[in-house]
Order: sequence, then structure tokens, then C-alpha cells
Amino acid sequence: MREFEFYLPTRVLFGRGAVENIGKETAKLGKSALIATGQASARKTGLLKRVGDSLKKSRVKTTLFEGIEANPSLETIKKGTELAKEKECEVIIGLGGGSPMDAAKGIAVLSTNSVPLTNYFGRNKVKEAPLPIIAVPTTAGTGSEANPYAALTNTDKVPPRKEILMDLSIFPKVALVDPELTLSLPASVTADTGIDAFSHALESYLSNRSRPLSEALASEAIRLLVCYLPKVMRNLKDINARSYTLYASLLAGMAIAQSGTILVHGMSYRLTTDLGLSHGKACAILLPVVSEFNLSQGHPKLISLSRCLGESTEDLTTKEIVKKVITRIENLIRELGLPQNLKTRKVGKELIAEFAQELMQNKPKLANNPRSVTLKDVIEMYEKALWGEE
Repeated sequence: MREFEFYLPTRVLFGRGAVENIGKETAKLGKSALIATGQASARKTGLLKRVGDSLKKSRVKTTLFEGIEANPSLETIKKGTELAKEKECEVIIGLGGGSPMDAAKGIAVLSTNSVPLTNYFGRNKVKEAPLPIIAVPTTAGTGSEANPYAALTNTDKVPPRKEILMDLSIFPKVALVDPELTLSLPASVTADTGIDAFSHALESYLSNRSRPLSEALASEAIRLLVCYLPKVMRNLKDINARSYTLYASLLAGMAIAQSGTILVHGMSYRLTTDLGLSHGKACAILLPVVSEFNLSQGHPKLISLSRCLGESTEDLTTKEIVKKVITRIENLIRELGLPQNLKTRKVGKELIAEFAQELMQNKPKLANNPRSVTLKDVIEMYEKALWGEE
């Protein structure tokens, strides 16, 4: 049995109606809270009012910071921090998808630490304890409610770059994970966020930093997402399928908190910042090609991964098992209505080479990937994902 370390300080309240606990949970941490949320959906669905009423009932003073964009920028984090300081907020609530939750983490850090936030990009560089964070996910995707990551857009760079703040201090204190909050999601967002959760689970499972407990979380997440994501897409109001999908997203978030991600996420960042792809679509077009690269020479978990995906491996060669696994991943992406490649030559060789060269500087992602890669390997994977089969 391997030795391992596991750290997950977030208290999770999961279930229908879990969000109603936000007032009493926030009151345990402070008397004044900043609610960081997205453009308009929380207001339109009435969720913002429910949260506000619960906080008011528990005598928590609230300040609203609304309009957080996808892939939140440093400028957004700065504005939110200024508001939190002005209103003397003691707790930061991230209400929404991954972007509001990640923005909440950035605001919590800058509320107690000196600027700029770029000082803390990387691993465990935060000096002073951030304000406590409560996370309320409204999508089944990022798992940000149970991990120590915040994906933010560094607008100080030209062109802007998506970078990761990773610090054990930004684990949310409490996660209120309520499946009912995902019922209003349209099919496009459901698919986008769902494939992100699947990518987290698969990448964690194959990661060189994978450990027994993270493997258990990741394998269960894979099994559940393959089963329930297509069911949600067929019936967006299926609360049972929504519940299992959100639960799987939570498990996947817990898994990457321990193991990190591999090349899929590392390669996806420039596709989002430079090509305008959503994070989910970027993961979708990279998943098959990166998985094929990592598995093609065999992997100790190949057979167990195949079983997680619901595929039989009896009397099959390694090559045949790999083909079944990749086909299953491609079928899932197809069921979600997501692209498997862009089939476009608009992204030229020079830009692809630039993407690849930057990825080769991401030492943690390279070290975490189960198979060593060369610059040529990365270029070929980008070309296959962006151009399709020749």
C-alpha cells in the first residue's frame, strides 16, 4: 500500500435545499459578507433573493458584487476587493459557476494581503490568511467549491493569460452543494461544465500525483458522469440525474485538489484566451487526443479506466482496449453536443508552435502527465485537436 497525504478542510453540505443554510453558516464566520456572483442568472432565477433573505434572517450584513465575467480578470478581482474592504466584509461568498467562486477566492486573498494578486500565482505563496470563503456552485463542472485553485485571467500580460492561483488557504470553509440550483442551466452550459468535470476526473485518475483516495474519488466521478451526464442532456429537469452529476463534479474537484490536472488543462488555457473557446469546449477537443497519447503505450490503470467507462476488456489487446476507451470518450463528447475538433485551418502553424512552446514551460503540468512529452508531441496534439484528422 502506498503512502499518501490527503487534505480537504472544506465542510460540505450536499442535498436539495442545502443553500437555505447559507445564513447560519455565514453567521458562524462573520457579521458582514460580500456576495460575489455572475452577470445576471442568480438574480433572474430568484436565487440571489433567497440567499439575501437567509443572510438577513441570520443578521448578516450583505454587500453585492455582481457581474463577474467568465475567466475573471485581475481588474475584476481588484474592484471586488475594494468593495469588500470599503464595506468591512468578514466573509466572501462565491455564488455561481466556477468564475464567481474563483473570483471570491481572489478577493478573499487580496482583502488580507498586499497587491498585486500576481505575487501569489503559483503554489502556496499567500502570506496572510484570506477571509473565509463560502462556495455555492450553480453548475456541475469546476469543483471549485472543494479545491484550492482559482483560474484567473492575468490582464497585466499582453495578450492576457489564464493563470492559476493555488494555495491551501483558499479552500472554502463551507460548500453548500444544492442540485436544485442546476435545474435552470441550459443545455449548452450543462454540457460545457459537465465535460470540465469529466476532464478533472480523468486527468486526476491518470495523474502522476494520483493517490489511493484521489483515485477512488476520480474513478467514481468518471463512472457517474458517463452514466448521468447524457441523461441530464436528454431531460434538463431530471433532478435525480442532476444530483448525481453535481455530486460527481464535487468528487472530481476533491480529486484534483490532491492530484492536480495534466496536459488537457495545461493545453486548454491558450485556446480560451486566444481563440475565445469556452473552457469546456477547449477540454472537449483536447480530451481524445491527449488521452490517446497518454494511453497508447499502455498505462497501469488502463483496464480499470475502461471498466469505469463501462467497457469490457476481456480477451482484448492493449491496443484494442485503448481504442475502446478513446471511442467511449468521443461518444460522450458527441452525446453532449460538443465538438471533437475545430476542423479549422484558421489557427496556423506559427500560433500552434507558440501555444506548444509556452506549454513546455509549464513544468508542473509536464511532470504530472503520465507520459513524457516533447515539443513535437504537443504540436501534433494541438494540430489534431484544431485541424482534425488529415
